[in-house]
Amino acid sequence: MNARRLSFPVVVSFAVLGSIGSPQAQSSDNFYKGKQIDIIVGSLAGGGYDQYARVLARYMPAHIPGNPQMVVKNNPGGGGRAAMNQVYNVSAKDGTVIGITTRNVTWDPLYGEQVTFDPTKLSWLGSLNSDTSLCVVWHTTPHKTLEAMKANEVLMGSGGPTISDSVHVKVLNQIVGTKLKLVLGYKGSTDVHLALERGEVQGRCGLTWGSIQARYGHWMTEKKISLVAQFALKKNPDLPDVPFIMDLAQTSEQKQMIELLLAANEMGRPFFLPPGVPKDRIQTLQNALVATAKDPKFIAEADKQGMELQLMTGDEVERLVARVYASPKAIVEMAKQIVASQ
Repeated sequence: MNARRLSFPVVVSFAVLGSIGSPQAQSSDNFYKGKQIDIIVGSLAGGGYDQYARVLARYMPAHIPGNPQMVVKNNPGGGGRAAMNQVYNVSAKDGTVIGITTRNVTWDPLYGEQVTFDPTKLSWLGSLNSDTSLCVVWHTTPHKTLEAMKANEVLMGSGGPTISDSVHVKVLNQIVGTKLKLVLGYKGSTDVHLALERGEVQGRCGLTWGSIQARYGHWMTEKKISLVAQFALKKNPDLPDVPFIMDLAQTSEQKQMIELLLAANEMGRPFFLPPGVPKDRIQTLQNALVATAKDPKFIAEADKQGMELQLMTGDEVERLVARVYASPKAIVEMAKQIVASQ
């Protein structure tokens, strides 16, 4: 698969170039020289979040004044919440710690979760991809269609009750009437996939099409998995025959609720900074992420690893988060009931 190349607004390019000679950029140059930037990943090594973080860490330092070293560190606890808490509440707020964690954690406060972080106060650096998530079942499972799953229980592995894997299961149960049953407690997608192969669970929701192409293509060629349903705001042209969640919604209210729940897919795997980082360093890192996404060496590496590239700038992620948090209360309540359901 070829990494997706995008055109970038000219204003962004000038913003990147113009920042190099500015006083703020010079200040960041002085600050980052000889420093180390940690990227805290809220999942196990080997998963999609980890992959994007590690490839970014190889190429982004060249676009940061002072060329600091970048080191990836995994903190997969609590379905991604441990990493969010670490970055938000514990890590240095000087621009030397970047976070990337399971995207649904961003919406915890919206759904009434008791947390010690506020996503609207994060500084978003941007995201390198958007996702189509899939519900899949293992080849040994006799029930491989939504229709069959209305009459038969299927065990679906997940790392936590409110991450995409679980939310998509709950949406299908609510809207389609399937009998999917969540098996929780896995530390990340890698553990869920091992459980699939061992027969502990029969399927998983939240597996992205990009991840399948990049790391699990052999599952497709060897017919180890069946694709049951796809979750995105737009139907993926690569998957014309896989049931699309927006087509399965029965009312306009359900469609609005699904749009709210799938905002996480639109934002892909965004990188963020904790509150309190100086503005010049935020801008420097935002510019560096944009520049990295345009770097031919980075694009070639992403292409080699089968990674989809679709840049979403920090400002775009911030606007998306603000829009979701401004959703009508009635739609939020519908989404909350789905997320909280057992």
